[in-house]
Amino acid sequence: MTQTATLLLLLAREPSQHEHALLADFARQKRITLVAPAPTRVAPYPAYRSELVLDLEGRLDEARTLASSLDEERALALLAGIERDIVEHPELPQAAWLLAEHHRIAADVRSGDAGADDQAAALSHAAVVLEGRRAPAFGANPDTAAASEPSVRVRVRDLTARDDLEIDGESGGSDRRVAAGVHQVRVLRDGDLVFAGWARLGAEPAVTLGLPPLVPCSEQDLAHVGTTASAVRLSHPVACPHWFVARPRAGGLELASCQQGTCSGFTPLVEPKPSPRAFPAWATAALVGAGAVAAGVISLWAAGGFEREPTPAPRTVFVYRGLR
Repeated sequence: MTQTATLLLLLAREPSQHEHALLADFARQKRITLVAPAPTRVAPYPAYRSELVLDLEGRLDEARTLASSLDEERALALLAGIERDIVEHPELPQAAWLLAEHHRIAADVRSGDAGADDQAAALSHAAVVLEGRRAPAFGANPDTAAASEPSVRVRVRDLTARDDLEIDGESGGSDRRVAAGVHQVRVLRDGDLVFAGWARLGAEPAVTLGLPPLVPCSEQDLAHVGTTASAVRLSHPVACPHWFVARPRAGGLELASCQQGTCSGFTPLVEPKPSPRAFPAWATAALVGAGAVAAGVISLWAAGGFEREPTPAPRTVFVYRGLR
């Protein structure tokens, strides 16, 4: 019965015809079907954009200047656009700090409006939840928002052993203590970002983020697999039950067999030697016939069937020819 096994090809190019033949012969001998790792759908998070971060920081400085000059209307309009852009980009590592800075500037603006004290207090509280309390500036009142609230323990249910959880830019395990409120949450799997968003933490003791599952034998499961001079190097646990690693060697390929996180050493794949060609039936029959004839000849020879008449021994004969 043919079984299916995953093959991880560590080649920087397409396999050659010769390499394909080596793998096909190996699969035939082992009675397996070699397949590529299942493709993994990558989360649609853009690459880090330094120009976006510089733009956000520049607009925050401008909003702070407007607030200091008591131009609250323009400051609030600018802050609304800043908040929208930050919320749309939770993948930025410093998004929590940027949003906290937005909340502090907006709280300063609101604190000057009559009847907006509750809004200012809520913004200050949200800023402290995101980045903690700051040391007060000279002459300013200390940050009292959320200072008296104890932290709460939160556990994230759907993390895997290969996931690193970041809450507001701080890495840690799935069991954390946080201030209740909205937090920036990022999850990196083997260094790759697989989740980024804003989550309200603290209302429940456990939360499910909706992380993409780790599919055994997928590209993500076998990502970051490397090799040493003679063995496979794994930087993380592997869920795939049976898989192979192939890499180039002089004149062909060499292969290692793996059971989840345990791998054998590399063994060269050698071209099979051509099997000796079998005699055709007619040649066998001819040889049998020739053997029978030869046996008959030998038998006849042994029995004297081919002996000649014996040559008579020489004798002297006298002939009389009369008197002359």
